[in-house]
Amino acid sequence: MNVEAHTDVCHSAGEQAEQSPPILRLPFSFSERRVLLILGDTLLVNAAVLAALYLWARVGAHALTSNFVRARWFWFPVLTGAWWLLAALLDLYNVPTAGRRVEVAWRVALVTLGLWIGYLAVYFVSPRNALPRLFFLFFSGIALASMVLWRWAYATVFTLPPLCRRVLIVGAGWAGRTLAQMLSGQEAADYQVVGFVDDDPEKQGAEVAGLPVLGRSADLRSLVRACQADEVILAITHTMHGELFQALMDCRAVGIRVIRMPDLYEQLTRRIPVEHINEGWVLDALSGLSPLAHLERGAKRLLDLVCGLIGLVGLGLLTPLVALAIWLDDRGPVFYTQVRLGLDGKPFRLLKFRTMRSGAEEDGHPQWARRNDDRVTRVGRLLRKVRLDELPQVVNVLRGEMSVVGPRPERPEFIADLEERVPFYRTRLVVKPGLSGWAQIHYGYGNSTQDALIKLQYDLYYIRRWSLWLDLYIIFKTLGVVLRCQGT
Repeated sequence: MNVEAHTDVCHSAGEQAEQSPPILRLPFSFSERRVLLILGDTLLVNAAVLAALYLWARVGAHALTSNFVRARWFWFPVLTGAWWLLAALLDLYNVPTAGRRVEVAWRVALVTLGLWIGYLAVYFVSPRNALPRLFFLFFSGIALASMVLWRWAYATVFTLPPLCRRVLIVGAGWAGRTLAQMLSGQEAADYQVVGFVDDDPEKQGAEVAGLPVLGRSADLRSLVRACQADEVILAITHTMHGELFQALMDCRAVGIRVIRMPDLYEQLTRRIPVEHINEGWVLDALSGLSPLAHLERGAKRLLDLVCGLIGLVGLGLLTPLVALAIWLDDRGPVFYTQVRLGLDGKPFRLLKFRTMRSGAEEDGHPQWARRNDDRVTRVGRLLRKVRLDELPQVVNVLRGEMSVVGPRPERPEFIADLEERVPFYRTRLVVKPGLSGWAQIHYGYGNSTQDALIKLQYDLYYIRRWSLWLDLYIIFKTLGVVLRCQGT
């Protein structure tokens, strides 16, 4: 098929899906969009500081001179750094999240609230009149309004066709369909899928997931040029043949980004699609140790010890009250232990406040905990809501059997079953289990094989992307879950 034919095919498909490429296009990559978000926030925070200083000076009958600003220069880096930290913790620099207007406005408001909480915490321990109240009031109002407008403008502009990334998916099978459906959702509003490339003769000219199969892998380079594609996504589960590999290298040589389906799925959802990866991918993903790995692991253990000791103090203070409530509720024991599997499959006894009635598994058969489980006591339901039932596990953390952050430890009976049903389920055991984890803050409750699969997707992402910052982020998010009583 010649280039003119490819162009006709692509334009025809584009008209059918209303996705014909605009004349002027300026697509941005994920990293470029993240940098733009950070730069935009930085500019507006500093502009808000300057505007607040101006209003403060006017109220105090002062002129906004260079000396006036120079004497208060420290507000620029302090408030910029505080905004960066809170915005990062609230996912405002996550590109898929940045396209959701209502959610972004709410998170900007939470950042402003966080700044006020920090300001008040310092204000009440500082000398009288040490911190300017009017200045901070002006700053927070200006920053909130301008930041919401900027983020809404971003969400509107960067979903326009000229700024969207046009992609071709190589492979119209199960993996390709899964990706196409995901890219048509809200989380990927800045992507446009123009069609599939597949070598199966039966799929030529057909539609898959509402998108056309435009040609074969041998036509890939000319299809990319005709459709003005910015990325080629490899979504095949079989071994790549030489012709396809060469076609991908040709695309790469002319500046077209080539990315594997699991990698893009991970970028957009922060999960690993375990159903669409193989053993080689898992080994590659888990083998990249940082040169500072030993220092980082030492820092993680130090974090565990610090959090564990703080938790131990809380456990000592709360245990009498919780014990009394449990005893008054059903006269049963206060604590409950259960065998779980830890690092490398080593069994240990997990400690909890008892939340189910005594003899909840009288038949001796392990059972999944269910939502609205009738075995849960009244006090147990409250403890689960605020996740206080997990507090005794600080003892497991201090013993080194668990970490503050990691995949939740599972019962050996369930693991034996899930290893047969869920691909790569045992990869969870390459790190210590945790009190909280990446899966818990994103998915939470689970009582089925499908839930275990989704949780594994999050757990594998955590294992692959682990860093001390990620642990701190998860701890911050977990505190939010506790304060909002969103435990299960």
